Amino acid sequence: MERVLHKALPKVACAFRISGMSPTHVVKRWINSCFLNILPWNEICNYVLIVVSEGPAYLVLYCIALLKHLETRLLQHSTQHTMLYDVLEEPVQGFVLSNYLDYITSLDKEFGTMLRRDLSDFNLNCHEER
Repeated sequence: MERVLHKALPKVACAFRISGMSPTHVVKRWINSCFLNILPWNEICNYVLIVVSEGPAYLVLYCIALLKHLETRLLQHSTQHTMLYDVLEEPVQGFVLSNYLDYITSLDKEFGTMLRRDLSDFNLNCHEER
């Protein structure tokens, strides 16, 4: 996820680095909570539908699109200690998946093959550890 973030949204990646936060930590929190209290219910349903219909790479691409939506806010708070709170605890305002479908499609064209390979390798490694 961080490789895609660094290439697709270098300013956001830099904001995370400046603040000392891990974007992976933020995304894991969002995913583990299934975006409850982060996104409105209809957007949570859209998230589930796109990941189920397009595959796990779209989970990453969805999160990158969400970070793009938050880019201005993240850059404003990157040097303040409020960034963690703002990103993790406050609901995201104004994110509508349909507004980012073209962006997600372009990300898929650029990074989809790499993401699918990495996710496949991750899946294979998980099965080997059992």
